[in-house]
Amino acid sequence: MPKNLCVPIIPIFTGENSILCRLIPVATCQKRSKAKDQWNILATIPQDVFVPLISTISILLYSAIYKNKSMKIRVLSRKSDLATIQAREFGNYLNSKYPDIQIEYLTRSTSGDKDLTTPLAQMPTEGVFTNDLREELINNKCDLIVHSWKDLPIEVGTKTKIAATLKRADQRDILFVKKNKNNNSSKINVLCSSPRRQYNIYNFIKDYLPEKFETIKFENIRGNIPTRFKKFLESNSSDAFIVAKAAIDRILLNEIPELDQLKKTLRSYIDQCLWTIIPLSINPCSPGQGALAIETRNTDNQLNKILNDINFYQDYSNVENERNILKNYGGGCHQKIGVSYISHPLGTIVSKKGEDENGNHFESWNLENDTKKNYFCGDVDEIYPEDLSSYKIFNRKQLNETISKVNNLQNQSIFISRSSALQDGAKINLNNVVWSSGLKTWKQLVSRGIWVNGTSDGLGEGFDNNIESLTNFPWVKLTHSSASESIIKNRINTYDLERLDFKIDLEKKNFFYWMSSSAFKLFLEKYPKI
Repeated sequence: MPKNLCVPIIPIFTGENSILCRLIPVATCQKRSKAKDQWNILATIPQDVFVPLISTISILLYSAIYKNKSMKIRVLSRKSDLATIQAREFGNYLNSKYPDIQIEYLTRSTSGDKDLTTPLAQMPTEGVFTNDLREELINNKCDLIVHSWKDLPIEVGTKTKIAATLKRADQRDILFVKKNKNNNSSKINVLCSSPRRQYNIYNFIKDYLPEKFETIKFENIRGNIPTRFKKFLESNSSDAFIVAKAAIDRILLNEIPELDQLKKTLRSYIDQCLWTIIPLSINPCSPGQGALAIETRNTDNQLNKILNDINFYQDYSNVENERNILKNYGGGCHQKIGVSYISHPLGTIVSKKGEDENGNHFESWNLENDTKKNYFCGDVDEIYPEDLSSYKIFNRKQLNETISKVNNLQNQSIFISRSSALQDGAKINLNNVVWSSGLKTWKQLVSRGIWVNGTSDGLGEGFDNNIESLTNFPWVKLTHSSASESIIKNRINTYDLERLDFKIDLEKKNFFYWMSSSAFKLFLEKYPKI
């Protein structure tokens, strides 16, 4: 114990058989007189248990105060810039909770880093980016490993475990298309090595880009993010490139001084492209994509306890669920399978899409409600509206006087909740970001030749679009003149709502669904019993 530290337990004999213990805060002996008034009575205890008790308490208090000051953790990751950023992300977060822990960063190349020609799906074994690192951990050459969770095989062995994860980054993939692509060509060549992405994105390219392609060809590409991007831009035969958005975000948002030039280089690459973020309803991610996995030895109880304290449990659970589903289909990066668990205020949305080993297609987008509220509908007649094609309670009257405002928008992020919010005759400049409320609106916009950068996937305007790394453009919403206030304050009124007469047989209806807050207000006004 340091010489200038006051003994934390002060015994005061209050009688023949008892002792009153007082605890003072940590202070130097020179300040002991000032601390006197802050003593707190802990307990009155029998004298015969005082000696062992005070010894135990003193050790525990000393340990709590000084243990982490002298603790040093060796953090291992791959050598790539992205892996370095991820390791620092973990270290910074750990130090924000345990500032006295010292961190030593270590790196090592893996077999997957050394073989830059074989497509990942054709690698002879799983874990080509993780197994070599795990051997270092087992042999006590490091204390933990920071992995990209999607790189881990389904089984990690019996000597180590995934002790924690941080807040998950974006799960989605992003598609980059060269701005100087030949627009007269009916063919597009896409650099992409993942069977999952190739399977899911084929129809996305056909249906959700303004250009229509008769031929879509995928070509393998390997290397770290800057290397792949550079290859893509320098290749005369490639038109598009797909990558995990979390990787782009982490590089662009990193604050490591030595990697500042990397950020500038990547941003210069992106400036040469159009980009669109592929929604999880169409392209659910590789299980664990965007999440970091912190791997430790099973026997390192002290470190595992600390990691348990900083673990993001919901993200951890979501990834585990994704990996279990992949495991049921056989597991591995050769699979054409995507699974995403998306946390939402109403529960967890589960998106699954792919092809099993027997060639059977599967696809689902469901809400798993965790609130124990069970609503059972026995007949479609109980639902209003029964059929969306006959659901019409408003006419929408276009406001021509605001067309010029829309046409003059420059360097804005434009939220469009329905295609009719963009007036006939209105045009959107290509230097804006365009965001749709859902897939139907996206399709209708691209049919008008508009490049759409992403969608809220039908999850509402408040869904985190997460595009801060790509643009800082202010948001503006195209909407109607009587629209309610929303999180997007700046808006342009592009149409008016005109009410239509409608009737509902309330005796038969138990479940009501609204397409908008305006519809909700109108229904309650007309049928307050609802």
